[in-house]
Amino acid sequence: MSEVFDFKRLVAKFKQQPAVISDEKTYNYQELYMKAKTVCMTNTIVKDYIVLIARPNIDFICEFLAVHLMQRIPIVVTDDNNYQLAEQLQSIQGQWQWLAEPLQEVKVQQQQLNTLLFLGQTSGTTGTAKLYQRDWLSWKKGFDQCIDIFDMHNYEAIMTTSPIETSLGMHTLMLSLYSGKTFYCFDHHDQPKPLKPTLVFTVPTYLVHGYNHWANNIAIKGVVSCGGELNNELVQNWLTHHHQTLYELYGSAETSLVSWQKIDDVKKQNDVGHLFPEVQISLTAQQRITVRSPYLFRGYLGQQHFILFVVMDDVGYFQDEHLYLLARKSDIINHGGNKIYPSEIEAVLRSVVNEVIVFGVPDAVYGENIIAIVVTKHTQGMLKKHVASCLPKYKWPIRYIFVNEIPRTKQQKISRILLADYFIKGKWT
Repeated sequence: MSEVFDFKRLVAKFKQQPAVISDEKTYNYQELYMKAKTVCMTNTIVKDYIVLIARPNIDFICEFLAVHLMQRIPIVVTDDNNYQLAEQLQSIQGQWQWLAEPLQEVKVQQQQLNTLLFLGQTSGTTGTAKLYQRDWLSWKKGFDQCIDIFDMHNYEAIMTTSPIETSLGMHTLMLSLYSGKTFYCFDHHDQPKPLKPTLVFTVPTYLVHGYNHWANNIAIKGVVSCGGELNNELVQNWLTHHHQTLYELYGSAETSLVSWQKIDDVKKQNDVGHLFPEVQISLTAQQRITVRSPYLFRGYLGQQHFILFVVMDDVGYFQDEHLYLLARKSDIINHGGNKIYPSEIEAVLRSVVNEVIVFGVPDAVYGENIIAIVVTKHTQGMLKKHVASCLPKYKWPIRYIFVNEIPRTKQQKISRILLADYFIKGKWT
């Protein structure tokens, strides 16, 4: 099994099959290769690492492939995160360049094949943004599992609602190319209308806020929800109104694939499914989930050793061959010495509100106070009464914030850290 991403091998295998649809134009694998070769011939690539600005179009995909044809390592960044780049690249200072950077001394050397696929930026929603290293073999092993588990022989095309620079965006692109499918590449303000059987990789918040755009598109045959646990209320509403096969995938940029399940009925609270083959789970003394598997990332840039396991930020337990999530460690609320999981309060409120997120904010007396931000037409009095009938007093939110839409990150994820920061800075005073 090759440890190196070899795009030319995919071109030889799939040739005239459609590879990418961008701006309503279709490019087959051979055309993609020729466009990538043009990028190679029109840019001076000298350094080992090449920085690329991610864009949702064919040009970025060809630049990414071109860097590999030149046997270099792409670093995928976004336009709005450039101010952090020099600091993040300290450990490889002098070894990187921008793709189109004019260089004074051109000494092009043939590089040895490198097992790294690319470097990507973490979102920073749970701390400082870092550069993670993803190697080809770990994703390739995972792709083989995805093809089988998600019945990808039933689909001709793959797409994602996540930005291409995210781990989910890049994973979907590379899975599509590896499996010989057609990848829909588009700006998320101008979404395509698939005409061939399509599998969509998305996030739970999109199923709530954006999916109705495709509700009646018969070409979309399956949906894989990633990047956050699906709650049963969302699942039941989705199954009532949509005909597509629904999967849930639990993982992260670091772990890639941890667990999965096909959902066609009631979903148990906190259940994120079976483990992927070869995944091993253990728990720390604080119930943090530790993952060992062949799908792990290489580590963060600057680390001197390979990663053997990942201690996730999530707290949970393993029971009856299923993995259950309780909360992120950083989201657990310490109220008066009590460890409170936001998901427990959210589950109670979710039966009477449209949306709810519970988070903690610092308090001099109790350590942290409990805040609930909700989308609902019900009054605060009604919500308090409902919670009081279901939970002990120490789990009652001290305040309810009423909004039309819960703020999310640029990746359309919920960040309790971000919400707590908004609260502390007086956004809802």
